[in-house]
Amino acid sequence: MTLQGLLRLTSDMENISAYENGPGPGEHINHSDTDPTFDYDSYYFDDYYHEHVYSIFDFEIVIYGYIWPVLAIITCLCNCLVIGGFLQKHMRTSANIILVLIAISDSLTVLVTLPATFYVYSREQMLLSKDWCNATMITRLYISRAFHTISVWITVLLGFQRFLHVRHPAVANRWCTIKKTIGIVAVMYVLAFLLHMYHAFDIKTSDGFCHWELKEPCGWGCAYIWASFILGHAIPCVALVAFTKLMLRPVNQRPGSTSVDNNVRRRREQNRNMTIAVLLIVVIFLIPELPYGLFYLLTMILKLSVQKILPLRTNRIFHATYELALVLSFHLNFWVYCVMIRSFRSGIKTLFKMARCKKGTFSELEREHTSSQTMSYELVGVSERQSEDVEL
Repeated sequence: MTLQGLLRLTSDMENISAYENGPGPGEHINHSDTDPTFDYDSYYFDDYYHEHVYSIFDFEIVIYGYIWPVLAIITCLCNCLVIGGFLQKHMRTSANIILVLIAISDSLTVLVTLPATFYVYSREQMLLSKDWCNATMITRLYISRAFHTISVWITVLLGFQRFLHVRHPAVANRWCTIKKTIGIVAVMYVLAFLLHMYHAFDIKTSDGFCHWELKEPCGWGCAYIWASFILGHAIPCVALVAFTKLMLRPVNQRPGSTSVDNNVRRRREQNRNMTIAVLLIVVIFLIPELPYGLFYLLTMILKLSVQKILPLRTNRIFHATYELALVLSFHLNFWVYCVMIRSFRSGIKTLFKMARCKKGTFSELEREHTSSQTMSYELVGVSERQSEDVEL
């Protein structure tokens, strides 16, 4: 493509009728449809050119080119500590396994976007080959979104399990096991990738541009958008708000009076702290998800009612803000574990001690820590089977 052709393409980008790119649905509607300067009949980009224009705004270069990679790497490193801390032998409960699985899916949500982010935004690459366009769009719209949907569903599972432990402990002991939890999450992985399968096969390049275009009538495109909104945002948010409300009453009840045995009071306090930790995780999750869900719904209503949506720049600002809040929420989970879960702090200290110790002392150190943990269970009158109510 010649320089003159590139300049004409970039200056006429605002005249494309509708296109969208980003984590959510959206289109850019031309606000000067009477402008006759762009002659579609004289251009057949896909037949003659091997590069496609990918629109980048100035704020996206800062956010995705510099801030996003740093936050993503820091979050993944913290999640590695979460995984190492909760997967220690004495820490393996169904609740802790859920926290590990959340950390894994959160990390994959951001990691899969890094290659395309470095190539496109860090290098300010506005011309993409067909392969790079497909790689960029599929990793952002399909793979990353599927992993985030898994994180959403696992968070709902965490809230549901904690609700059972608080309100129906007998049912929780029967159904909230490690094997059943892993089986449920495995089903979630399959369903999430099936839910977003639409983006794996739809065309991302057209008329010399790299974008996702909702055609008229939108058909499967609109069906996918509604399905992802209902299953990935609406139902999870409503469920988590309901679980939060149901768990608040037990949290507001302080441990028993001085007439109650000290061991019983201590166990109640630990269970209360665990419930507070789950509530904090849920609230942190809802902070970015609720506003974005409302924005998602508004976008679809505008699309279906007046056949117009917000301008592309406004759309991208919402998406960039949401994604930054999202990756920050992933990172904040680590600090909730550190502050609220004593056994997690002990496990992290053990990991650092192991890193400094010689190879021969690893097993001895782990045995010492496990023995100490078991003793703490005995002191509060909790069996190892019941430890899941104490250890998150």
